[in-house]
Amino acid sequence: MGIEKLTGSLVSEAQSEANEIVKTASWHVETMLKAEQAKINSLKDEAVSQVAARLEEQRNERLAWARLEAKRIIVESREDAITYSLEGFFSELKVIGKDALYKSFLKKSVAKAVNELGGKPVIHIVKGDLATLGKVNGSKIVGDLDSLGGAIVESVDGSVRIDLRLETLYELQRDNLRKEIYGRIFGKG
Repeated sequence: MGIEKLTGSLVSEAQSEANEIVKTASWHVETMLKAEQAKINSLKDEAVSQVAARLEEQRNERLAWARLEAKRIIVESREDAITYSLEGFFSELKVIGKDALYKSFLKKSVAKAVNELGGKPVIHIVKGDLATLGKVNGSKIVGDLDSLGGAIVESVDGSVRIDLRLETLYELQRDNLRKEIYGRIFGKG
């Protein structure tokens, strides 16, 4: 019975050690699993944070692009409105020849140009304005101008020309007209 007792005692000790080893191994496995789960949760949180940051960046980029595009559309619309107004103004020049203000402008501006040039310059006007202008200090008046209105007054030798055509005057004042139209349509500021 001594061997059986010894064997039983050894088996019991071995079983106890094995249980202790299994218990320790289980604890290590459980600790490792918890550590790995913590790493996984940390990586998951970091990934979620990176995705959220990237989404916020993309959102901000898209908002900035949308704002820029909206400004571009507004600027283009304003430019179209100004261009349309200028074209309307230019088309009004085509019918201005019948207006009393035009007749007064034509007479005064041609007389001033003739006085500046001195002598008896040549006055080029639109054929339809011959009656409107009448005689000017004995100057030669020629109805050969291809224009919406106005005149070109040149010295006898042709060396000096004063361009009073409506198109030329319009082009000279185009920027000022644009500013004026902008201010009237969209306000000063």
